[in-house]
Amino acid sequence: MSKRLLGVSIVFLCMMLLASSAQAQTRSVFWNRWDVVINNVDTARNQFDVREIYDVRFNGRFTFGSAVIPTDRLDSITNIQVFDGETPLRQECSDRAGTYCVERSGGDLSITYFFTQPVSDTTRHFEITYTVNGALRIYPGGDQLWWDAIPDEHFGFGIGSATVTVEMPRGYAPREGVDPVETYGARGDVQVQGGVITARAVDGVGAYDSFSVRVQYPHNPEARPPSWQSSFDTQRTYDEQTRPLITLALCAGSLVAGLGGSLWMILRYQTRGRDPEIGPVPEYLSEPPSNLPPSVAGTLVDERADVRDVLAAILDLGRRGYLVIEEDQTQGFLGIGATSTFTFKRTDKPKNDLREFEASLLNHLFPGDQLQRSMESLRNRFYTVIPTIQNALYDEAVAEEFFTRSPQAVRSTWGIVGGVLVVLAFAMGFIMMGGLESVSFAVIGPPIAVGLIGVVALVLSSFMPAKTRKGAEEAAKWRAFREYLRNLDRYDDVENAAQRLADYIPYAVAFGIERAWFQHFDEVPYAPLPPWYFPRHWGGPYSRGYVPGSPFPSSMSGGRGLPGDLARAGDGSLGDFSGQMARGLSAMSASLTTMLDSASRVMTSRPQQSSGSGRWSSGGSGWSGGGFSGGGASGGGSRGFG
Repeated sequence: MSKRLLGVSIVFLCMMLLASSAQAQTRSVFWNRWDVVINNVDTARNQFDVREIYDVRFNGRFTFGSAVIPTDRLDSITNIQVFDGETPLRQECSDRAGTYCVERSGGDLSITYFFTQPVSDTTRHFEITYTVNGALRIYPGGDQLWWDAIPDEHFGFGIGSATVTVEMPRGYAPREGVDPVETYGARGDVQVQGGVITARAVDGVGAYDSFSVRVQYPHNPEARPPSWQSSFDTQRTYDEQTRPLITLALCAGSLVAGLGGSLWMILRYQTRGRDPEIGPVPEYLSEPPSNLPPSVAGTLVDERADVRDVLAAILDLGRRGYLVIEEDQTQGFLGIGATSTFTFKRTDKPKNDLREFEASLLNHLFPGDQLQRSMESLRNRFYTVIPTIQNALYDEAVAEEFFTRSPQAVRSTWGIVGGVLVVLAFAMGFIMMGGLESVSFAVIGPPIAVGLIGVVALVLSSFMPAKTRKGAEEAAKWRAFREYLRNLDRYDDVENAAQRLADYIPYAVAFGIERAWFQHFDEVPYAPLPPWYFPRHWGGPYSRGYVPGSPFPSSMSGGRGLPGDLARAGDGSLGDFSGQMARGLSAMSASLTTMLDSASRVMTSRPQQSSGSGRWSSGGSGWSGGGFSGGGASGGGSRGFG
């Protein structure tokens, strides 16, 4: 029974907490009336009294009110009193009912007052009175009283009626046709009767609106200017007169610089980065247009020495008899799946007629006196060689007079220029962020302009390498040959073309179309294997493998191959071999594709980096001073209840 009672108590407590939370979240305030009276204006001593009058409707429970007044545009606030209805509250910082506390911190004066008793779902009347010293602005053409009577921070609660009344002393009423009187913030209506100025918020004051009044009156020669006025007027003059000119100049200059620099970059591309115009070129060519190595042809066509160009160079060395690639397979558990391993093996052919980059590549594949090397041994090692071969390919393209300068060097130069400009833009932006308020928001324009030029340079860097006329003509021919390889079934008889498959594989790899190239031969029943490719798992003459350093083999498949499977009694590698050949090129293309994928992964693999930490935001038409627009009033701050 006690457990049940405890459970019911817990549920009841939770419901009470939820209800309390919901009530706290639905509390609201509405000012039926918020009036401000400014009187006892002493123009010589520079002071006046303010009385804030609230009739507030509360929805929910409240125990205190708050008024925060900035003091950056006045000298001091004194004689503070707070009234709850007709009852004056006591000044003491005890948080007890019927008291109020005054604190000065960070340039603000804060008044927190505690009701004589909590209020809930009712309307109450409050008044706050105080004397403001040093808020009148002194100018020879007319002094000014500019007061932010209702600040915009009243925590999102609306105000139904608001009137600000200013009672000027005798002899200091605004002069008709000379002294302007104006309101800022919520839409207002102004009436001037002698020395009494009445400003009314026509539609009340919105949840996030303010209501300020600004009155100019005859200058008092004995008036004492406030201590803050000189710096305020200097900043105000700058904000309204100088800043717009600076903003205009910065915007115009940034626009001219950003667009001009970007257009110059584009013009540079148009004049220096485009290939020269050439004459007509055949739609396709069924044979290589020259004896250019596949890797150099691939570099010429797309202006990049890619990893696939390095692979094409290796296959071309095999095609020309300098090496053999041997594949073996290990069956998976219970015969499911298979794992291929590949080995590069050197032939006896001397390398004295190789191009420089080809000799370098061969030396890196077979360092020293090595005659064979497994592909797996290149893992996490060969990636250091690839940049050397790529640079050599660029040099080869320049030596062939296809380019006047290495395409990679051109891209790097433009990329560095673009990167430096982007970094400079960020640095300039960081430095100039401090000038957003003090100078102009447009100080961010020059960094944006510099950054725009940098981005354009980065984008154009990929397009800036330009071929010579010879290079453009040669590239057009090789693109025609690539078109033939890519759309072989449109331009040629596939079975006849299959006889040249071994010779064209390196070109297909260099052009990045080897998969599409192999697919053309899926239905071709017979074709000779590349002599440089030894699939030992096929059996037959391949089962013995290739002896490193021996002469380059002729075709092991015997030309067209066999028309079908030979009868076998389960012993024979020759039967296995003939079965593989009868499957056409599908088995070979699958193996070669596997080999190319494995080579690409292994040759570009890098050692894993160890984890760890590293170190690498009807009055007059003009004011006597202090600016001509709103936003510069004294007073303001915030008002609220809790």
